[in-house]
Amino acid sequence: MNKRILLMAGGTGGHIFPALAVGHALEQEGWSLHWLGSVGGMEQELIPQHGIPMTLLPVKGIRNKGLVSLIKAPFQLLNSIFLARKAIKKFKPDVVLGMGGFASGPGGIAAKLCGVPLVIHEQNAVAGMTNNQLNRFSRWTLQAYPGAFQESNKVKTVGNPVRQDIGSDKDPALRIESDEKSVHILVIGGSRGAAVFNEELPETFSRVNSGLKVQVRHQCGKGNYDAVLERYQQHGTSKVTVEVSEFITDMARAYEWADLVVCRAGALTVAEIAMAGCVAIFVPYPHAVDDHQTYNARYLADQGAALIIQQHDLSKERLAQEITALANDKEHLIDMARKAQALARPEATQKVAEYCKKAAEEKAAKTAREQV
Repeated sequence: MNKRILLMAGGTGGHIFPALAVGHALEQEGWSLHWLGSVGGMEQELIPQHGIPMTLLPVKGIRNKGLVSLIKAPFQLLNSIFLARKAIKKFKPDVVLGMGGFASGPGGIAAKLCGVPLVIHEQNAVAGMTNNQLNRFSRWTLQAYPGAFQESNKVKTVGNPVRQDIGSDKDPALRIESDEKSVHILVIGGSRGAAVFNEELPETFSRVNSGLKVQVRHQCGKGNYDAVLERYQQHGTSKVTVEVSEFITDMARAYEWADLVVCRAGALTVAEIAMAGCVAIFVPYPHAVDDHQTYNARYLADQGAALIIQQHDLSKERLAQEITALANDKEHLIDMARKAQALARPEATQKVAEYCKKAAEEKAAKTAREQV
């Protein structure tokens, strides 16, 4: 009989895509998948495209949402736990994997109530509130970065799962030196885009003072295409060519093209940057809980593999200067890219899958002993 796993992830691509990577790895080994998400999250549209059955919970975040949301929250949580428990009893998973998002809280509690082993994974350098609570009764607690959780026998550092098509063992120099006349700059603001990039970067690139031609691919987020393209047209110069898109579907090809990436520092983005062997200028999202994006970015920046500019320090002049310096010194760019590649964790997806299998095997062995 095939093994079964319930995947809990949602809200943003930073939770969903790592869970998909693990799910697909297990699916290739014959496992059956079921997804637990939340109503209104990105997963509601994305997961059906992968042919994975899904249950949606009516759970929402309550941080900074006001008094009405606080009053409703306990009832939504209880209802979501009930629905998650119902889904678990119907699907009968051998293990439950929580990768973040609103559904992970009630789903993790339901797994505990149903006696199904729970594995959680924290993508960020600072553990979120939900995972800190689920850590109390998880079988395995996996972290991308050391120190997200207090050390214990069940806490393991595994890195962040990324899609199989991203990254290779090729020397980044082959990519960076392939176009001697241009510097390729990729702008990604996360799955929803970043307003500060959309507003500031079109003029910033016109100020880059390099002998090289500047080629830009700018991912602007849904609904922002016309406004961003208009800004580039307003500040356009003959030295800058630009391609604007709301969403980049093939990130592997985008990273293969890029010499330099200007981006936020979500956990998935940082992991992909390392896997792809790219150089990044990180502008951490200033309102991230516990400033976790800054801590994510430091994983690369502290090793000389990336730069960090806090949003309150971001100016067109500062960013243009940093880009100019890197564009005019491709040897330094190559050195940084190699350092980033050396910090990648290509085994992360398989490691998470292995701990899920281990938890399921332990549960099966315990059940067999009880039946003797």
